[in-house]
Amino acid sequence: MLLSFTVGNFRSFKENKTFSMKAASIQELKEFVREDCGESILPVTAIYGANSSGKSNLLTAMLAMRNVLLSSIKTNPTEDLDTDIFKLDEAYSQKPTHFEVVCTIESKIYRYGFEYNSKKITKEWLYDATKGKEKLLFTRNENGIGVDDKFAEGQGKEEITTKNKLFLSVVANFNGKISISVMNWFQNFNILSGINDEDFKLFSIDYITKDSPEAIKAKSFLESMDLGFSSLKKTEINFEDTLPPDFPEDLKKDLLKKYPNSKTPFLKSGHMFLSNDGSVTEQFFSVEEMESEGTKKILNMSGPIIDTLINGQTLVIDELDAKLHPLLTRKIIETFNSPETNPNKAQLIFATHDTNLLSNKILRRDQIWFAEKDRNDESTDIYPLSDIREQNGDKIRNDRIYEKDYINGKYGAIPFLRS
Repeated sequence: MLLSFTVGNFRSFKENKTFSMKAASIQELKEFVREDCGESILPVTAIYGANSSGKSNLLTAMLAMRNVLLSSIKTNPTEDLDTDIFKLDEAYSQKPTHFEVVCTIESKIYRYGFEYNSKKITKEWLYDATKGKEKLLFTRNENGIGVDDKFAEGQGKEEITTKNKLFLSVVANFNGKISISVMNWFQNFNILSGINDEDFKLFSIDYITKDSPEAIKAKSFLESMDLGFSSLKKTEINFEDTLPPDFPEDLKKDLLKKYPNSKTPFLKSGHMFLSNDGSVTEQFFSVEEMESEGTKKILNMSGPIIDTLINGQTLVIDELDAKLHPLLTRKIIETFNSPETNPNKAQLIFATHDTNLLSNKILRRDQIWFAEKDRNDESTDIYPLSDIREQNGDKIRNDRIYEKDYINGKYGAIPFLRS
């Protein structure tokens, strides 16, 4: 499970800012909280903020850290690293980007992070932070890499680690047990777009329709949404038939030569058809033609959602609520919050504008986060509702109407509208 993520000098994040999934010491909705490695951890968090506030940048930073790590071993020794620094302060052009994750892996807590610029990894560190007592496994700075005896798998790998490769990825490439477990956690840390849901449609079609216990759970999840169809079935069409009529003939021939007899899967949904004789039969129609955009999005997302729940992973979705009715978004949140439907401690992190979810019946105060830009330097700050104080110094009470307070600007993180 993810405990925290820290980012600095990345897009709109100037100074280091930490996003936390650790549960605060508050009393409401205790049944939502999961216990793992002696820590109280949240299964769901929602991130609110005005357009361009930085909430999407926070999720993009998570993706960037994941991509840098997972692609590191393949980096050519002379290759520049991709950077996306804070651009509105000249001093930050000379500073490195900072990423750090604290997470639970196989009954252990690890704190792993690194700093880098376009030319090299400037710092890197890994700690075993189980039971609140940090034990250094390795550290890296301008002077080199230091490996502790407790991280024997890393010994002897220092000299073969080039300046633009992460030491953790190098050790994992030599089958280091701890390093592989950390790499695998990042491999299963999935960040998706709630707008471009077509990107994982084929994965979901296969997931829903295969003969497996996972498919049964996926279908049960879809049935709980009451989407209006009676059943689903998979069919296939020739790849050639999916190409538009004006597709260049020479490219078409090249593709068909490269992918002969290729088939493209798609879904059909069943609906009750009334005949003139009064009989009712189930007939199937193409989902693309018959169903709403919201239904298609739920179908496309069902694979990643159920796979995350089954395997106890962490799923990050930007614009989760796009094209969805508020009740459908709420159902997804409830599925992750409930120990009955989420027994494996899966996590959902999402950015949204849906204020209907700002309810003390749906989310705890520590599950509601805000992203707000500083009006002076345009840098992003992030903070949970549980940290906000009234003018008298008291914390926001859990009987407040969060949605009304947010719209009225009580918590910040809303657009500044000019009259």
